[in-house]
Amino acid sequence: NVREPEVLSRARAYFASSSTAAHDTYAGACTRWRVKAKLAARTRDDCASGGVHLGLFKRGTHELVPIEPSCAVSHRAVDEASALVRDVCATLDVRGYDEVKGRGELRYVQFVVVDDDDGTRAKCAISLVFNSAATPEPTTRHRKVCEEIARRGGDFVHGVHVNLQNSRGNVIFNNDGWRYVVGERMTYSRTPAGRKVYYLPGSFMQANAEAYTELLRRMPAHVPVQSRVVELYAGVGAIGYSLVENEALDVQSVRFVESSTAVAEAWERTRDELPSALQSRVSLQISKAERIAKECVVDADVLIVDPPRKGLDEKLRAVLTDASDLSEDLTTILYISCGFDSFMRDADELIASGMWCMSHHESFIFFPGSNHLDVFAVFSRVL
Repeated sequence: NVREPEVLSRARAYFASSSTAAHDTYAGACTRWRVKAKLAARTRDDCASGGVHLGLFKRGTHELVPIEPSCAVSHRAVDEASALVRDVCATLDVRGYDEVKGRGELRYVQFVVVDDDDGTRAKCAISLVFNSAATPEPTTRHRKVCEEIARRGGDFVHGVHVNLQNSRGNVIFNNDGWRYVVGERMTYSRTPAGRKVYYLPGSFMQANAEAYTELLRRMPAHVPVQSRVVELYAGVGAIGYSLVENEALDVQSVRFVESSTAVAEAWERTRDELPSALQSRVSLQISKAERIAKECVVDADVLIVDPPRKGLDEKLRAVLTDASDLSEDLTTILYISCGFDSFMRDADELIASGMWCMSHHESFIFFPGSNHLDVFAVFSRVL
């Protein structure tokens, strides 16, 4: 059952033992939900003039499973963009990557679906990872491929980037090495109120826009009015920006803390499109959460944490469970978890300290069909 991953049974048992409240789970659409897709590229053996297959690796292998002509979980714009890239590669004799030999041109393609401003049609931003040494600007060859994609795609193509990467490793979807070529430089998602939050190609972005929007829609109910908010592991700031624009909350400030310097450009563009009265309420600090653990809990009423799967850093957990480190102002922690085992560890430590109780919990199926669960929990201060 794509709506009932095994981990959900574990979550229900855990929350039943720690709380009397029922555990709610949000599961949206099971098909066509993915608005950000990263697909590997391999040469087509059935095409003498070149061209590529795009797809995913079979579990536990590097054997490509092509998704053409359609992928049931991806937005239909991803199908359209995939076909466009395959056609251009065949025309220009672009060869897929051979990871055994380290040869070939196209390694991966990233698609990000972007809604049109008037809501009439989805567009797609396309990023191509080429097997090439990094250069300050895209080469003539790479630019030609990108420009042909933009020409054929017309208004459907939101923008095209390349990432020049000849490392034999698989860690290539980071914030380094991206080169803008044509079209729009940034993509965006929208807050529940419809405001744009901007992203660069290497920025982390939730692939399930429907489920993530529902999470953002539910969070304000747990934020006290006129709070001072600190958001750790903030990324480009989708959570904090959705709160600061909420008129009913009248949030006094949101301090975004993110370890990657690469988010600054996108974060600043989102800030600059806020009403002028709200721009002064937001600030960005580039730092790892554990390095400013004590500092980040001063002059804050609400702390938002959205850590990677490993959960909260040990130093941050120590600060949050030590009464001498916390002011009485900090009364609420909003915890968004993408790793259930690490969440249980962190929650148990917070509760065992006697300083926090879990006042709310629910989960979201961000990846239907996988054994994965995202949890949203609220911890209230015991004073």
